Amino acid sequence: MKKNYILTENAINGITLDEKIRDEDLHEYYIQDREDFIDTLIGWIGEATQCKEMMKDDLKMLMSVEDDYILSSNSTNDYLYEGCSDFESTCKELLELNLELSK
Repeated sequence: MKKNYILTENAINGITLDEKIRDEDLHEYYIQDREDFIDTLIGWIGEATQCKEMMKDDLKMLMSVEDDYILSSNSTNDYLYEGCSDFESTCKELLELNLELSK
């Protein structure tokens, strides 16, 4: 099956996203290196006094994903990756926002 959207470091289908999108929270989601985030999450779990179970659940879920890059929410612990119901539409939104910023 052909993938419509392929994520790489701060790019979708080879189109680099304007850093403003992430830096200024112009969209709910940003591209995140999944393995780097897993490492960060492990550190947070070790230091956490609250929400440990939720972080462990996120860790388990992220470890089961095969994608190198995922979309991570700015405001919640929500993640999108190939196969999620909102993945395609969110990638499209990010590319459209990127196009608007380049005008």
